[in-house]
Formats: sequence, structure tokens, C-alpha cells
Amino acid sequence: MKKGKKIKQTGSRIWRSAVCVAAGVFFYIAAQLSGTGQTGAAEGALKRNPAGLGDMEYTFLVDGLETSAVPVQIFVPEQKLSQEQLERRLPEIMEVLCDEIKGENPSLLEIRSDLILVEELPVYGLSVRWESEAPELVSHMGLLYEKRPDYEQIVHLKAELYNGIAKEQVEIPVMILPKESTSVSRFLELLSGLASSGENQEEIKLPDTFEGRRLSYHEEPSSGNEILLLLGILAAFCLSFKEKNDEKVRKKKREERLLLDYPDLVSNLLVLTGAGYPVRQAWKKQVQNYQKSGKKGCHPVYEEMQITLNQMETGMAETRAYGEFGKRIGLRCYAKLASLLESSVYMGGREMKNQLEAEMEHAFSQRKDVATRRGEEASTKLLLPMFMMLGVVMVMVAAPAFLTLG
Repeated sequence: MKKGKKIKQTGSRIWRSAVCVAAGVFFYIAAQLSGTGQTGAAEGALKRNPAGLGDMEYTFLVDGLETSAVPVQIFVPEQKLSQEQLERRLPEIMEVLCDEIKGENPSLLEIRSDLILVEELPVYGLSVRWESEAPELVSHMGLLYEKRPDYEQIVHLKAELYNGIAKEQVEIPVMILPKESTSVSRFLELLSGLASSGENQEEIKLPDTFEGRRLSYHEEPSSGNEILLLLGILAAFCLSFKEKNDEKVRKKKREERLLLDYPDLVSNLLVLTGAGYPVRQAWKKQVQNYQKSGKKGCHPVYEEMQITLNQMETGMAETRAYGEFGKRIGLRCYAKLASLLESSVYMGGREMKNQLEAEMEHAFSQRKDVATRRGEEASTKLLLPMFMMLGVVMVMVAAPAFLTLG
């Protein structure tokens, strides 16, 4: 049985090592393949990116310059539209440009808010320079001035498209509409006037009526406080979850402590009964030794034994007290021991000694299994950080190759 467990543990370690090696081989092959044949340098030509895709970075080796291959890195600018290409694609470019500059306005014939006069069209590799026909209405940055006529007015915006080798000038008409007059905007204008006048007064009198409508005022309720209620509910849920989890952890630790103390309990019972102590006196002796040790609270099995001893000393039948002991602990090995002690009241001491010896051997084997399991759990917890570190290393190795591929 021990040999089989050892083989199983060895196989588990070999399997984990094989997974790590296989992952390393996979990433190495992927990195090698992704970096092969991507530059085109082997064919004697480097491709440019189409207009709008940005410059291209190439890294390759050059043979013949020196005795060994020389690494070379070069940035190749993207393609630029020629004058002929710019003129041919101008309708398409104008459609994109008009859609870009309208901003939040429904169209260029309904302009009430600021325009977004872009300075670049990256899709075509073009820069844009703007000029306004009526800078008192629309600035060269697309900003509308507050003071504008109460009637519609067409303004022509001049745009110069260029990329260094080609240039084209276009004109875009936009319809500037008067500011929308709403009761809110008119009321704000009234308040602005009241605030500007009477600056020597201590306070501003708010109007009771406006345009024939009676007004009342109140403070705006504080916003964002609802999050406090949500946080309170969340905290209650987290606290409840934490308490349940803590109780589960405490129960697990208690059971592990009980299993680890079980061999010592059986061994001491065997020694004391072998020395001539009756079972009840052997039980009492262990409780007294625990109290003298000053380790109260560290060994729950002796706390339960104290309860059982108190029950017997207050008149409970010995057999029943042992049975209650096994039920309170709730572990199979302790239930078996309780049954054995109940039977000892009726059976001979020799028979009980044989059963305690067999139980002691089983208990020490069980303790060894518990220790082995705890060791495996600890090693399993270390696997996650190990694989995370492996992943970081693999990404650092593979990322440059995949970026070159992209």
C-alpha cells in the first residue's frame, strides 16, 4: 500500500513536470514560426503599409557585410497618396471628413453646437488645415461664438488636405442656426442679469414669477448617497459569507486536530489500562494531565473528555457517557473508540487490550495519511504561482515575435 502511494506521488510529480516542459516547447515553436518569413527581406524587398496603417518596423539579418551576420532594424514609412490618387478619392475623403466635423449636430445644414474640425485623417494619411470665412461666427477650431445673429447664415469653411507630396483645397458650406430660445435659457439670462447688477448688495432676490408662471425653489438632493445603502447591504452579505467560511475553516481545523490527537489518546489509554488502571480511571488520568499541561483550548479532544468525565461524575452511566462522547465529536474513528469503550464495561481487559492495539496501529497510519494530505495541499497551492511565473516568462519570450507578426 505504501509503495503504491509513493508510485502515485512520483507519477503526479512527473506529470506536472511534463506539462511545464510541453508548455515551454509549445511557446518556443510558436515564437520561432511567428518570426519566420515575416519581413520579406529574404526576397530582397520590404513592403510598405498602405496609407493610414502607420510605419512598418523590420528586423532582419544581413550576410556579407562582415564575417558574421549583422542584425539590422529599420522603420519603413507608410505609403502616401499621390496627387492623382488624392483627386480620384476626393469624393470618398470628403464624405468621411464631413461626417467627422459635424460633431453632435444632425448635419452640416443644422449647426447649433461646436464643430469638430479634425487636423488629421489617419485612414488616408492626410493632415488638414482649416480656415473660416466668418471667424466672428465660427473659429478655425470649429468653436461657435455665443453672440451670433438671430437668423440662419451660411459660412464656408476652407480645408487644405496635404500629406507632403500631394495637396488639395476644398470648401465646405455649413448652415449656422440661431441659438435655441427656451424658457430655461431665457430664465438663465434673467438670472445672469440679476447677478451682474447690484453687486453692492448682500443677496440676490430670486423672481417669484417668470413669463406668467409661478416659481418655487428648493435645494437639489445630494446624489451618490445611494451607494452607501448598497455598500451596507454588500458589507452585511460579505460579513455573513465570511462568518460561514470562518466557521467552515474552524470546523476543518478542529477535525484535523482531533485526527492528529487520536493516536495519542488511544496510545495513552492502552498504556494506562495495561498498567492496571480501569478504563474510567485511565480516562480521568488523561484529563488531569491535560489540565496540568496548561494547554487548554489547543486540543479539543481533551475538552470533550472533560465533559464526558463530568457527566460520569454527576451520575450518568459510563456506557452512555462514552456514546455521547463519540456523537459529539462526530468522527468515525472516535465513534469506533466510544463503541469499544462501551463494550469494555462488559468484556475482559485482555480482549480490550488486543482491540486497542489494533486501533492504535490504525490510528498512527491515519495520522500519517493526514500529514501526507496536508503536504500535498500545500504543494498544490504552490502550483498556481509557479504557473503564473511560467506564463509571465512565456509572454515575455513570445510577445516580441507576435508583435512582429502583427
